[in-house]
Amino acid sequence: MTEVQASSEVYRQLRDRIVRWQYPPGTPLREAHLAEDLGVSRTPVREALQRLRLEGLVVARGARGVEVPRWTPEELEETYRLRAHVESWAGALAARRADRLDLPKLHDLADKMTELWESGNADPDELAALNLEFHNTVLVNVGSERLLRMMSNVVILPLLYRVFHVMTETEIDSTLREHHTLLLAFEERDPEWAASVTRSHVLGALAALSGSGVADETPKRKRSSRARPEAGGPFPVPYDPAAQG
Repeated sequence: MTEVQASSEVYRQLRDRIVRWQYPPGTPLREAHLAEDLGVSRTPVREALQRLRLEGLVVARGARGVEVPRWTPEELEETYRLRAHVESWAGALAARRADRLDLPKLHDLADKMTELWESGNADPDELAALNLEFHNTVLVNVGSERLLRMMSNVVILPLLYRVFHVMTETEIDSTLREHHTLLLAFEERDPEWAASVTRSHVLGALAALSGSGVADETPKRKRSSRARPEAGGPFPVPYDPAAQG
């Protein structure tokens, strides 16, 4: 294996462990320990960690190297409120540009998630991977580089995977149904409907994560209902898809 191949493989393994919470928030990642664990020299580990820092999947710990980032409840709230705002606009844009969407692929992904969940032995990480592919497909099909850059700033991959571990059964049922509803909105080319469904979808994930304690170290009680945050958030001006270009 060449050095480039080794670096790519180390990056892939570390990234996978972080997003799947095998390295939970606050885990220190030391070059020497990782190199020994992965059976490589420290050079590919160092290069992989540099790539992960650029993606925000690890953060500096001063002289002690890097660690998997933690999130405060305020950071979680802010990030998901921003994501709800940006992604609801993306949903509206997708409805306007429905002819660009790969609707057969999106229906297939939505059906796979539902079938997997209804099988009774769904792997939360597999659901998360399909969910991520669904949303990424919509974003890429829309064809806006600016939108992709904006979304990259408000999507935290480890939380996208974690959410299916902390949601109640009722919440998972609801979030999977929303994928099918969103596709109906796209097919009807209804920007307001698509924006509303998308916003509710993202804020549902925020409610699940906020109630789980992932953003702090205080265990929370198990929630029995899907009490979502109110849609207003920090954006008091109502969202108007018609006003967007």
